[in-house]
Amino acid sequence: MNAQIPSSDEAGLTTVWVAAETGRIDRNGMLLHADDRLMRLHQQLGGSTSGGELAVPPLLELARHSMRLGMRLSRPVKAAGSSALIDMWCECTPDAEGVALLLTHWREHALPDRSDATEDGADFIAEPGVAYLQLDRLERVVRYSPPAGAGTDDASSGLLLKPVTAVLEPSDGSAFARAEQIDGQRVTLAGDEREWIASLRPARTATGCVITLRHAPPLPDPAAPPEMPPLFDGERIGQLFGRQIGPALRLPIGRIIANAETIGGRLEGPLRADYANYASDIAAAGRHLLALVDDLADLEAIDGAGFSAAREPIDLADIARRAAGLLALKAADRKIRIDKPSEDEMLPATGEFRRVLQVLLNLLGNAINYAPDGSMIWLRLDDGPGWASVTVADQGPGLSAEDQQRLFNKWERLGRSGDGGSGLGLYISRRLALAMQGDLTVESAPGRGARFTLLLPTD
Repeated sequence: MNAQIPSSDEAGLTTVWVAAETGRIDRNGMLLHADDRLMRLHQQLGGSTSGGELAVPPLLELARHSMRLGMRLSRPVKAAGSSALIDMWCECTPDAEGVALLLTHWREHALPDRSDATEDGADFIAEPGVAYLQLDRLERVVRYSPPAGAGTDDASSGLLLKPVTAVLEPSDGSAFARAEQIDGQRVTLAGDEREWIASLRPARTATGCVITLRHAPPLPDPAAPPEMPPLFDGERIGQLFGRQIGPALRLPIGRIIANAETIGGRLEGPLRADYANYASDIAAAGRHLLALVDDLADLEAIDGAGFSAAREPIDLADIARRAAGLLALKAADRKIRIDKPSEDEMLPATGEFRRVLQVLLNLLGNAINYAPDGSMIWLRLDDGPGWASVTVADQGPGLSAEDQQRLFNKWERLGRSGDGGSGLGLYISRRLALAMQGDLTVESAPGRGARFTLLLPTD
């Protein structure tokens, strides 16, 4: 019997419930039965009134993971309904028929309004065959822009304020649990039979992100005889990394990290301190491997024929502040202070937003890694006729003239080992700067720190 017991509201919560057993799915993910709250959430996210596949992606992902492992799993889950953001604790117990779901500590937070949506259209560049979805910080669709020349899409209003996982579906019939899983995937848009290739990037002028949808090229005819590749084709093997090998590695490494963090966080109960430390080491090693996979995928892309970067108006001051914010905790662990541009500073330039952010995160991360504890790192802006720049300066050991000549070479780590680096970060960063019609330079001397400067055009 399902029990719903209202308890006293907490700050920022509209409703707090404690529930008994909630529902059950079969081994194919089909909802067999559910209490009123779960069924209501299931239907809000596009699920069938008669059941069908469970339409709450984070619950379905956890339940399937429980089935794969053949063991009970429990952890916190967050889902966005049409009228509330819901936090809950989910316990999944697999058996021969499927998985029993037990949801407790069900808390419904009032959804914020759409005041954080971008209204100036800065993230939406009209382009034939390209559509845009803007998401807020809860990963809900707050704006939809159809392809240029397509006119106004009357169905677009039906997408607004829905979770993006209910609006975009993978073409292979699986399900997304989070927006980050959509990047690079072949998807369909609710109410639209066309296939799109989705790419995700942070929004420049609002909290959240923007998903760009480009028409997907037709898939090859499965009946056509396959073209036999040569026994060894180095270029073809390199091209397979970003498309097949990289994604295949990211999934198991991501699971290793997630499970290690669950163990280290003692979410399943008390655990000996040394075992919690082992789990933290496993998670850290997984993150190093994931960073290497990302570096290799970037290397394949920038070394490929025809690689280019977008040319769009950006604010170097804003990107510098974002990079400093993303690495603030890492710097604080070493008692390093980052002196970033003030909130009222602006520096227009031309480049690709996510690539510039990638370069600054690499430069700032290196500065934190090699600067002494308790030191300072400066982010400084400058401009001139036709150019703008941002400089990352540290108080590290500095570089000799010979090291500076080798610094931007592929795989170059200047003799350092054991720090988890791949020797590709600065090589990739300079190639990206050159692709944006700019450059990346270094000034340094032994014992006097280093100054890395990213220059970009302003036209």
